Amino acid sequence: MTLAISKEDIFSFLRAIESGEIVLTPMQEPQWVYAGVVGYNASNGWRIAVFNDANEWDYIEWIVASDGRRVDFFFDMTEEDADLEHYAPSNDVSWRCYGIPGYLQNRCKQCGCAIEADRSGRYLCQQCIS
Repeated sequence: MTLAISKEDIFSFLRAIESGEIVLTPMQEPQWVYAGVVGYNASNGWRIAVFNDANEWDYIEWIVASDGRRVDFFFDMTEEDADLEHYAPSNDVSWRCYGIPGYLQNRCKQCGCAIEADRSGRYLCQQCIS
């Protein structure tokens, strides 16, 4: 089965996210989701959804290109797509680009320091609030 978006285009998109060429805007605060799907709008018009498992980047759910082509990583992948299906960014990229802080962690959105779980949804440390 041929993917609606080529592997080359998807990998190019992911590399552009990692390099900062494409910027993601989360549809909801990733740390608030904690365990579930976080959707992002990309600055190039694409969209991506990532499964956040206990505040750790787990896997890509789906990607939609700006022209509406969509790849669902659960239903559309074959053995030939294993390298794409198992893509995972570094912990640094996960935090810097996706706002996902790391397994069982919470971070200040402004300075990145470790903080306690923030039920207010602000995710700011005391120093950055002041």
